[in-house]
Amino acid sequence: MSKSESNKIYFYPFSEKTTHFAPKPIPASRALPEWYKAQPATLNEEEFIPKGMSSSTVKRCMPMFDYITAGYIISIPCDIYIDTTNPEKIEWSVPLPMKSFANDMISTHAPEQYSHYPVDTSKYHKQLFRIMPFWSVKTDPGYSTLFMHPTHKDPVPFLAIGGLIDTDGFISDGHLSMFVEKDFKGIIKQGTPFVQVIPIKRENWQMEILTPENANKEVQKQRLNLRSTFMFGYKTKMRSKKEFK
Repeated sequence: MSKSESNKIYFYPFSEKTTHFAPKPIPASRALPEWYKAQPATLNEEEFIPKGMSSSTVKRCMPMFDYITAGYIISIPCDIYIDTTNPEKIEWSVPLPMKSFANDMISTHAPEQYSHYPVDTSKYHKQLFRIMPFWSVKTDPGYSTLFMHPTHKDPVPFLAIGGLIDTDGFISDGHLSMFVEKDFKGIIKQGTPFVQVIPIKRENWQMEILTPENANKEVQKQRLNLRSTFMFGYKTKMRSKKEFK
């Protein structure tokens, strides 16, 4: 594959009708959280730089930026009213015009299906809630897809349950699961980031543990190179740019 070519991830709509309302998947770089956009990139440079200190904030942390913007975002397909005040059962509703899609959209798991899963019942309702996002995912041969709760996003009253699917052989076509916070009563708005999907090339790996002597030499060399500039050391010297379009 040439540098000008890209691997592809394909998003399949559930039906023609659902494309009229279910938000289209978007690159995660277009769904930056509000806290991140509001975060200043630097502190007072006039105070920190003369002391030999970096003035950068978390907004200039490229590993965090790459994590937040990796892959694509699938969003909640329509407004969903959820009431978890009943400790035995989650109550829910959708706008009346969406009722015809409700049976396809909302589902639950029988408790026996996840009886040993370590649910934090002090925070989340014990019932596992499931939503059909109305978009399925397929990837090119040799690539799987990681489905996970959106990273470092603004607070939401649910936790999406992650999974890794070989989407080159199986087009993801089912409900995605989440735990909802206890005693929540309100609307999860249409377009709320639901899951982050990241295509991953399948490769075999083998771990190796280095001796302290070899490891320390390599780490020390890297540390000096990284910290020899006030800012952007990792970004300009070590980071590889990622593109998700």
